[in-house]
Amino acid sequence: MIMQDQQMDGTDETAAPGPGFVRRNALVVAVAALLVTTATVTGLTWGSQRSALDAQQQTITGLQGQLVSATAARSEQIGQDILESLGVSQSRIHDDKQIVDRLVKTAFTWDSGQAYEAARQDLKERYHLSEDEQFLKQFMPPARFNEDTSGKRYYFIDTQGLNSTVNADTELEVVKVTADEYRYAAQVEVAGTSDAVSQNKVAPDRIKSYRTVLVYLTVDAQGKVSGLSAIPAGGSTRHSR
Repeated sequence: MIMQDQQMDGTDETAAPGPGFVRRNALVVAVAALLVTTATVTGLTWGSQRSALDAQQQTITGLQGQLVSATAARSEQIGQDILESLGVSQSRIHDDKQIVDRLVKTAFTWDSGQAYEAARQDLKERYHLSEDEQFLKQFMPPARFNEDTSGKRYYFIDTQGLNSTVNADTELEVVKVTADEYRYAAQVEVAGTSDAVSQNKVAPDRIKSYRTVLVYLTVDAQGKVSGLSAIPAGGSTRHSR
């Protein structure tokens, strides 16, 4: 029988290829082994290169950030050096800005006729201003009012429900330095609202008008203020809703 003949011959078609098969297909086996090795090496090399590229990119990004920071710091230092060469002290400007901020907050923060008059009085006493000063005479004149027979005052500010606040941080620039006196130009943004808008069922904070004021003043080494004046900056008044 055929099955018996196969068993007698000792031949099994499912057995692993013998040496003869390897010799006959040596080229094919070698090429297959080379392809497997190449794919493995390529995968490892690509992964290594990818990691290296990622690391390089992180390094480049870090260096770019350091460069931007260094450039900004250098520019700031150059600006400080120029000011110092002109006799301007950054620490002095910092101290004077506290004085200027307090002054403009006093002048432009009020919500009634009495508060407005109190602000004027505070300016006069704290900074030794007289009624002849340009700031008090032209820019912040006495509040208008009507007075009844009993002496009670009815301020125009109150009839309109006017309010005023400083809207943003004051921008300060040095205009001139003479001995220990620094002359400044301060740009102040003032926000105004009216309580009257509540009659139309609109919250006062939703309707604001903004105006920019340029305040000029001189501060000496002891913090004394002089030469105070102000003018409205150019441009129209801005409104918001």
